[in-house]
Amino acid sequence: MSAAASASSTAQIEAILDRLTTLRVLVLGDVILDEYRLGDVDRVSPEAPVPIVRVRETIRALGGAGNVARGVAALGARATLVGVVGDDAEGEAVRALLAQAGLSTGGLVVAAERPTTHKLRVVARAQQMLRLDREEQVAFDAATRDALRERIAECLPVVDVVVLQDYDKGVFVDGLARFVLEAARAHRLPVMVDPKRDLGRFRGASLLKPNVDEALANVAGGVDDFAARRALLEKLAHVLGGAEVVLTRGRAGVSALDASGRAFDVPTTPREVYDVQGAGDTAIAALALCRAAGASLVDACIVANAAAGLAVAKSGTAVVSAAELRPAIAAARAAFEGAS
Repeated sequence: MSAAASASSTAQIEAILDRLTTLRVLVLGDVILDEYRLGDVDRVSPEAPVPIVRVRETIRALGGAGNVARGVAALGARATLVGVVGDDAEGEAVRALLAQAGLSTGGLVVAAERPTTHKLRVVARAQQMLRLDREEQVAFDAATRDALRERIAECLPVVDVVVLQDYDKGVFVDGLARFVLEAARAHRLPVMVDPKRDLGRFRGASLLKPNVDEALANVAGGVDDFAARRALLEKLAHVLGGAEVVLTRGRAGVSALDASGRAFDVPTTPREVYDVQGAGDTAIAALALCRAAGASLVDACIVANAAAGLAVAKSGTAVVSAAELRPAIAAARAAFEGAS
């Protein structure tokens, strides 16, 4: 089913990772603070029929575009994050986490009229009990939009690739995607996108990585067999102006269509899934870096699949380092060759 597409050798794919350290990346998108309250449950509340979680640990992590930037840095490249936070304690926590990760906070714009997007998960014995979200999804005011555009314009002359991470929290609601795509084109920069809802707003990008639900919300089709997946990918590429498309399918891996019209599947390697949080962020970071480093789309998908597989084996919003990724390449390549 994927005979038209071929992968490089394991050594050649591993060599791609060495080239990532030369890359400079602009990551633009919705910045999220992920928070976890971890504990145990041993009784039910006398006030209502709900479990009482005895909290023993609180963990905060960069989510959304922040996690992509952290993932880019973990793979060895230099990341600059541009996004919006509120004038609140959660915004300060985002700044502290960026500094802790060795990332600049200079690309953050403060929007005093809205909160920092915050997801609080209560977890007991590895089971998520509850999630509390604090967010706004409306467009930003004019001052915030102008400040974002200034940050972007400052970054574009000194980066090699642009990654757009859309969680539908407001950054791309009001035409910012078109501004970035046109500005990046003027600088001859590739733009890689992890979309959320409206794929059409990213028409003209170099590559998009929707999941199945996001794809089917924009075009009709299916994924039950390779012919259906190819047809779906071709429809998406048409809607997106000829962009490369990487369709993520969870445990089934990814299906992709490159610029020459070749479609292929890259299955996952067997791995215990502990937490899917952050797997998509890890995948787009690896995809974007590998394509910017000159890897074929096949090789980039093999690396991204391996990285996402490592991410889901971790707890919480996780990233994967190049050192962790390198030993997983051979198995990921073998899974692709075995399915071809």
